[in-house]
Amino acid sequence: MKNLFYRPESAWVGDLIPYYDNGTYYAFYLHDPRIYKDQYAEDTTWHLATTKDFINVNYEGEAIKRGGDNEPNKNIYTGSIIKDKDNVYHAFYTAYNEDYKVNGKSVQAVMQAVGSDLNHLETVPDFIYNSDGSVYEEFDWRDPYVFWNEEEECYYMLLASRIKDGGELRGGCVSLSKSKDLMNWEYAEPFYYPEMYITMECPEVFKMGDYWYLVFSTFSDRFTTHFRYSKSLKGPWIIPEDDVFDTRANYAIKTASDGERRFAFGWIATKKGETDFGPWDWGGTMVFHEIRQKDNSPELYVTPVDGMKNFYKKDCPIGSPVTYNGKFKEQVLESETLGAVLYDSPADRFSVECTFEVMEGTEFGIALHTDEGMEKGYFLRMNPHNNLVAWDMWPRTNKGHYQWQIAGDMPYQIETQRILPKTTKFDILLVRENDICVLYINNQAALSTRMYDHKGGKLGIYVVQGKVKVSSLAVKE
Repeated sequence: MKNLFYRPESAWVGDLIPYYDNGTYYAFYLHDPRIYKDQYAEDTTWHLATTKDFINVNYEGEAIKRGGDNEPNKNIYTGSIIKDKDNVYHAFYTAYNEDYKVNGKSVQAVMQAVGSDLNHLETVPDFIYNSDGSVYEEFDWRDPYVFWNEEEECYYMLLASRIKDGGELRGGCVSLSKSKDLMNWEYAEPFYYPEMYITMECPEVFKMGDYWYLVFSTFSDRFTTHFRYSKSLKGPWIIPEDDVFDTRANYAIKTASDGERRFAFGWIATKKGETDFGPWDWGGTMVFHEIRQKDNSPELYVTPVDGMKNFYKKDCPIGSPVTYNGKFKEQVLESETLGAVLYDSPADRFSVECTFEVMEGTEFGIALHTDEGMEKGYFLRMNPHNNLVAWDMWPRTNKGHYQWQIAGDMPYQIETQRILPKTTKFDILLVRENDICVLYINNQAALSTRMYDHKGGKLGIYVVQGKVKVSSLAVKE
């Protein structure tokens, strides 16, 4: 059976390195075989998948061969691709080998592979670019993003770096190096140093409309991908009110454009033990969104890629509605406390489209894979008073010996929290495939997560002390 979300056989998808060329999106990615117990990103290199429509993804095999046990590129990590004026492709990547040391310390380094086409990239044996060790730390020197700066007529290389002696928890920066020929590089002052993070992974810049955007991922105050905007590459870089594309589950998002539309490439992390109560892993399954700009303003948002809504096409019978603790009449659900209207749910491969309008209520949202007593399942909790939306699950953890040991101090899955769109009418698209769930609100906010423990049961709308009008509900398999 064909899957909507791509994961290679016997391996997992790590950070992506997207590139568009001649009608095809090249989704290079870190291929993690997870061959060592409880270890991630070991014996890792670039593999390649391609797509033209983000629905049909083709695996193309290993893209860059890693080095031997005694070489700096024993592991090959994230980077970027650029085509030079002679139509040669340059793939810059992070090389890491714990045994490769500079001044007695293990370091990360930048190496590159070149080729006349994107299916044949060979590492340049003599190219290796290390930190200067004076402005920047030697170890955090990774994820090179290379692009041509027309204004300065030179290449820029951005790196996830750290200021030398800049502090263990706030010293992260995006470093800058410059080159005229892609082979010889000079260190420059930091491109962006907010003095906020441990490090800022997978940096990238692009322009849409009148604005430049800086994208990077963090694992300190929030485990997520952020963006900043500016009218100039020189900054200042402004933090928007909603500065993320998705939840914590979709990490290390990078983008690519065909010159007209831009798309986000990320991975939905697995959870250890394949259970809802397990911690998030590194690596998972490939996922795409389209990135759009609101009326040439600095605000960015994501929408489903074309074809996602129609991937599941067969109408699914959902039975007659069952009401939990409320009244449901003429498509209006009303409850003085917690109430819900519930229908039969397919198990784990389906889509849901629904529209509901909030007439009154302190909280409302989607119930998924619940029982009729609302004792277990998943809940998309939407709270307009706090201006937030997040996934929740019940139970939240394995119950302890005492009745109160049920994680009541964890009000929802905080790692999935997003800003709720400011409206009273909500169009929902939910796509569920195996243990993955991706949901869009009003085509402008995405909430991705994993769902392992609950399947089937009921799905529907709930409200807390209020009224909600349900104007449409369509479930497809």
